[in-house]
Amino acid sequence: MKRIVVATVAFATASVAAFAEVSVTADFATAYVFRGATIVDDLVVQPAIEASGFGLKDECGSIAFGAWGSTAPFDDDYDNLHETDWYLSYTLPELVTNLSVYFTFTEYQYVAPLGEKEVAIGADYSLGEVTVGGSANFMIDDENPLTENQKYFDLFAEVAIEVSEEMDVTVGGLASVMLQGDGNSSLGLDDGFNHYEFNAALSYALNDMWSIGASLAYIGQLDSDVLPDAVYDRGLVAMFSIGCDM
Repeated sequence: MKRIVVATVAFATASVAAFAEVSVTADFATAYVFRGATIVDDLVVQPAIEASGFGLKDECGSIAFGAWGSTAPFDDDYDNLHETDWYLSYTLPELVTNLSVYFTFTEYQYVAPLGEKEVAIGADYSLGEVTVGGSANFMIDDENPLTENQKYFDLFAEVAIEVSEEMDVTVGGLASVMLQGDGNSSLGLDDGFNHYEFNAALSYALNDMWSIGASLAYIGQLDSDVLPDAVYDRGLVAMFSIGCDM
């Protein structure tokens, strides 16, 4: 089971590389935290692939299709927490300079019997080295009763600094709101401010194709009645990344 995610990504890479721009990454993180909740409190490997382009003209917008996975290969306690997420994203043509608006459909697949589907709309605006944006995310099926009708919103800001031709540094922050939906509301959780995050990342281009990076994120709990103590476990997450653009 632990090889499922890697095999899926490798197969997808071979299938689309001939007619699209493909980006492949592998992240190695000290924990897997999703929307403030600690999913795996141990070392995780998170491969990803994204294909974009497909010959679409700029005036038609852009399409990206991707897969992201997470597995904990060094801890048998998480044997049933492997995950593969598939997504399709469409970005509108640039109607306002430096403004990007996009729609995304994501299907979350787990080794455990539950899965989830989500639609999202997001936007970001860049002004020089500063980017601000946000997204609204809506669960659209009831396969997982805990997240039925759940809605999640976030706002972020980041500053990108070009240190050299090869090296970039990004510093940013995020704040989020969670509307629990039917499932978590029945467990007594409230709607409201969920979590905040501060992060810093460094990326270094080894050549025209390969790059490496490192990041550090601090995740803070805003309201224990929204993000309960039982799932808010890990405040600090470090990550090392390697990527290839083809």
